[in-house]
Amino acid sequence: MKFYANKLNGNFLRNVLPDESVQVDWVRAAIAYGSDGTTLVENCVEHGRRLDIWMRYDHTVPVDPRLLRLLLRNSGKNIFCILIPDVLHAKVIWWKNYGVYIGSANLTERAWVTNIEFGVFIPEQDLEANGGIAEIEGFFESLISCDAAQQLTEEIIQEQERILRFREKDLQKIEHGAERLRSIKKWEGPAFTSSDKALDIRKESFIKEWRNGLSVLRDIADRAPDYRPRWLSQDVPAAWQADQFLHAFYYNKVVDGVRHPFDEHYQKNRKDPAASMLAALKWWSELDAPPSSEDVNCHVRAPVIRRHLKKNKVRSLSLEEFFEVLHANHSTVDHVRRMRLEELGLRGVQDVTEAQRVKAFAELLFSQQNERGETVLDLLAFVLDGGSPNDIPARLFEVVHSSARRFPHFGNNQIAELAGWARPELCPPRNGRTSKGLRALGYDVHVY
Repeated sequence: MKFYANKLNGNFLRNVLPDESVQVDWVRAAIAYGSDGTTLVENCVEHGRRLDIWMRYDHTVPVDPRLLRLLLRNSGKNIFCILIPDVLHAKVIWWKNYGVYIGSANLTERAWVTNIEFGVFIPEQDLEANGGIAEIEGFFESLISCDAAQQLTEEIIQEQERILRFREKDLQKIEHGAERLRSIKKWEGPAFTSSDKALDIRKESFIKEWRNGLSVLRDIADRAPDYRPRWLSQDVPAAWQADQFLHAFYYNKVVDGVRHPFDEHYQKNRKDPAASMLAALKWWSELDAPPSSEDVNCHVRAPVIRRHLKKNKVRSLSLEEFFEVLHANHSTVDHVRRMRLEELGLRGVQDVTEAQRVKAFAELLFSQQNERGETVLDLLAFVLDGGSPNDIPARLFEVVHSSARRFPHFGNNQIAELAGWARPELCPPRNGRTSKGLRALGYDVHVY
């Protein structure tokens, strides 16, 4: 956690911008007022990062039309602006996999350099540890689903330019006259929603999206055996084949050094995702050797998870068996790599190996109970076998978003991937990489 107050404490908000060495999946921002395109926007364009930014709309021209025009002009570079009428006043920026800024700074040069502002940058692993990431996700999901939101258009920019000229011309008639010129009805803000109702809305949205993603994955799984490369055993379940096809495609056809431009591929392929999928499957089928350990994943790691997480065995796993499950799970290993050693109970330990990190993480989870008194094994048993297979998405949402059930650092991607390895007959594995691969092929799925 780091505080930013510009000249007041020597920490300037501009310095929080991640350089090209930082892996950022995408950027979401809610900033009410703005006029500057040289900080956040320029950083996203320069490093090929998708930016979805929600800004304020009203008859006082809260966002400089020149910035609006810059945002619209860069829509081809995955910069998207959505306007919220009248009541947006937030200043939040979320760099996925990096962290979140929450503070007082608008998107202006003065706010980022000379003003006395105050804000805090929280690394994503800290938010994962205390459950705060769910609050950030919920905030932006509410903006995404906001009925009053308006996509930025050329017509809105021209209208704001007219209002700006009007205000500058005749200040005495500003409020009444400018309000008459606006095309979007004045909004008094969202109706009050209880936290329980808001969670229900998010759950419904999650389940709908998750099932849509599963439908696409099952379609790929139906086709995958016909495109199985010769080095992959025919005994490998079709759901695993689909996952490892996406694994190879993402890491060898999408990832570009430190860049992960899956949204650039999405823009190119979204008109015909089926065609891009078939072309990628053909590429996969012709590979002479596994490019990214896909054979090891299917022949060695996945069977470990499937064996240990058999129905009616989950709750009886030993610590060593639980460690083997986590060590075989791609998204768990990826997450643990990013955790600080002190979070793993390894403060002061030198030259820590990947296996040591995962072992410490397994011990940490294994020793904990959630607020309901459940162990992590109880949690997994609930997701995998706690009801109808059709309700796995609902159970997955509950264990990740319920403050009474969730475990720190054990989130959606890890549990959903484990479910796919353990029960391929019910659902293919799905983690963040799976979703990015699907999106790169042109499918409109959410990246968690």
